[in-house]
Amino acid sequence: MRRRALAPLLAFSCAASACGAPSRGAAYDRAYAAAERAESAGRLADAVDAYDHAAAAATRPRDRDQAHWSAADVLSRTRLGDAVARLDAIARDTASEHQAEAAYRATLLRIEHGDPDRGWRELEDVARRFPSHGVAHVAVRRLVEHADTQGPQAAYAELATLTRDLDKTDLAPLVAFLSAEHVEAGGNDVAARDAYLYIADRWPYPHGAFFDDALWHASLLDEKLGRAQAAVDDLERLVAKRETTSFMGSYERARYVPSMLRLGELYRDVLHDHAKARDAFHRLYADYAHSTKRADGLWHEAAIWREDGDPKTACDRLSTLVHEFPDSRYVPCATSACQGLERPTNSGAPKECRDYIQRKNEDAPAPQGFSPSSSSSSSSSSSSSSRSSSSSKSSFSKSVAAPSSSSASAAARFSNLMSTPTSPS
Repeated sequence: MRRRALAPLLAFSCAASACGAPSRGAAYDRAYAAAERAESAGRLADAVDAYDHAAAAATRPRDRDQAHWSAADVLSRTRLGDAVARLDAIARDTASEHQAEAAYRATLLRIEHGDPDRGWRELEDVARRFPSHGVAHVAVRRLVEHADTQGPQAAYAELATLTRDLDKTDLAPLVAFLSAEHVEAGGNDVAARDAYLYIADRWPYPHGAFFDDALWHASLLDEKLGRAQAAVDDLERLVAKRETTSFMGSYERARYVPSMLRLGELYRDVLHDHAKARDAFHRLYADYAHSTKRADGLWHEAAIWREDGDPKTACDRLSTLVHEFPDSRYVPCATSACQGLERPTNSGAPKECRDYIQRKNEDAPAPQGFSPSSSSSSSSSSSSSSRSSSSSKSSFSKSVAAPSSSSASAAARFSNLMSTPTSPS
């Protein structure tokens, strides 16, 4: 009863105070609404005037700032010179919420409409002035893409400059990752691998945005260089950071499932460690409840059990596959492989086992850069070059074992990375 009595009072109070909504002033609201209507109707000159009127009528600085930004945005579609002038003014206003965006937009307008040299120079300033703002990440990528159009040396020079200027900012991981990608593209596999490992060491999970990608690429290069155990170590380090949640949501990341598949393949095809291969494929099935590759994990695990002379366990795994994934492409292959294993009545799987599945299972090639004859030497060499997560015993890591104490050292580090030999050390 008391709640019912209070309800009308609460409703009245909420209506009177707009439930805590800010008071912008009636004049501002009318002018801004008129500006939006004019903009939607394509009357851009009227929209600019109305936004200016709203800015003049604003009682709060942030409303005035928003109106100025909106006017500049409309002008960028009509009068470019006026738009750039207004954006420059906003970019100089340290109190503006749109300061970084305005600086970025002004550079783009200059680049695209007649003053590219100044635009590219000022785009570098955007990254330096606003390294923690989202537009700075876009600015860095655009700068590197622009340098790429002028050739590899121009790209290296741009990245070296960005490394020097941004090494102590939030942009440092991005610049380091782009640098590693360019070293890899240039064919310097050893230096690129070490650069990726440096990124994973300096900016580890959970704060390193490139931790997973760095380890993934390092594993690919270790695989290419014939270092099977090192590639496995990279991937195991990546998936070891996986977290689970008992409530809603998921901590799954894009590289986890592909990493589990590659782990199984490397253990099976290169290191010839069937026990660890079975474990990796089973972990894919058991731990990644939301993955569409769980049936693949069971299929590959069962194949190894059968190859190792344990058809009972193999058929146990295939039975799990058939009953938990009745629509899987592997269902007809599993039922034909195990006597007494029947196709579920509600199965939407193909009627017959596809030839490509059998061929893929029987004739799967070893991962790139390896051959069965080299697996033992790869394992031996990898044991002598194994490394912990905190450091990499390589030419690159020796020069960057700890973050530099100055931006000049960061630039030198990048130069050393460019000259690292391409052959395995």
